[in-house]
Amino acid sequence: MFTQYYYSNNIYGEKLDYFLSKGWFRSGQGVNSANIINFGGKLYSPVRVRLSLLDYQFKKRLRKLINKNNQFTTICRKSFFSTEKENLYQQFRQKYHQQVPVSLKRYLQDDFQNSVFNTYEIAVYDQKKLIAVSFFDVGLKSIASILGVYDESYAAYSLGFYTMLAEIDYSRKNRFQYYYPGYVVPGFPKFDYKLRIGKVNYYEPAKDAWLPFDELKTDELPALVIEKKLTNLSKLMTGSNINHQIMYYPYLDKGFINYIDEQSELANPLFIKIFHEQKHQNLAIEYNYEKNCYQLGSFIGFEHPIEGHPFYTSHLNYETFESCLIKSDIIFENSDINLFFYTLQNYQ
Repeated sequence: MFTQYYYSNNIYGEKLDYFLSKGWFRSGQGVNSANIINFGGKLYSPVRVRLSLLDYQFKKRLRKLINKNNQFTTICRKSFFSTEKENLYQQFRQKYHQQVPVSLKRYLQDDFQNSVFNTYEIAVYDQKKLIAVSFFDVGLKSIASILGVYDESYAAYSLGFYTMLAEIDYSRKNRFQYYYPGYVVPGFPKFDYKLRIGKVNYYEPAKDAWLPFDELKTDELPALVIEKKLTNLSKLMTGSNINHQIMYYPYLDKGFINYIDEQSELANPLFIKIFHEQKHQNLAIEYNYEKNCYQLGSFIGFEHPIEGHPFYTSHLNYETFESCLIKSDIIFENSDINLFFYTLQNYQ
């Protein structure tokens, strides 16, 4: 499953450190392990990064930005909600075409009264005016940056990035070991500013290890691999006049899989639907990223919408499949595209 969620009545101290160390990240009042996300109608794989604070020093260009903002008052304190912060959040929300939670409290706490996290904030004031605020969660050895918002009229001061530096400064002074700025998204440069803080490591789930970011192999990330594998197979199927269609399955981030008895729901954001006249089966092909193989499966539920789980995303290139797919059987599988296609031709 490409997204899992964990909820508890407390996620701080050693517990927060553990989840961060395993590549999980905050989502409202829980943490998640999403490794495929939809931005603007395309699929990407977020990559968790972290900065080791051992012997960390701000580089000259970072010190220059810090000095530039010394004219403002910067305060670190336990977080709380206010009208000023909500107004800054609404400016932030407009930039994302309102595809983020409707309020700051919903963003941070899912509208619950109390937070399960130990959250602090960096507040920046121009005299008595709040011009920026960022929020970060505190563990025992780790700090996790959550959100930064700022007054757009102060854009020249790079306050969103400056508050990250202030979070790092707080982390250094209080002898934390790691600073987690969240994730970057290869192919989607909006988050690349996080790489400016210094030499970060990235989390590699297959090895359960943090590795130097410059060793990241972006062509091996799940979103890219799955789409490439299916499009390559689609070309072969088109050449042999096998009637099919690549489709987008929009439930990749709901955090659980539906079951009917021992049969489970499709757990893939893309699949190939096969149209045929002779076989009385609903056939679909998926690429199993964990097993590194193609799978032809028989599915039920092609015409029955999933109840209670609205989908919020679509894909620019593929039609959205709006029903729940339950895999009733794996007919055959193979990691070799040519051998899989040969078997598929004979099966047809």
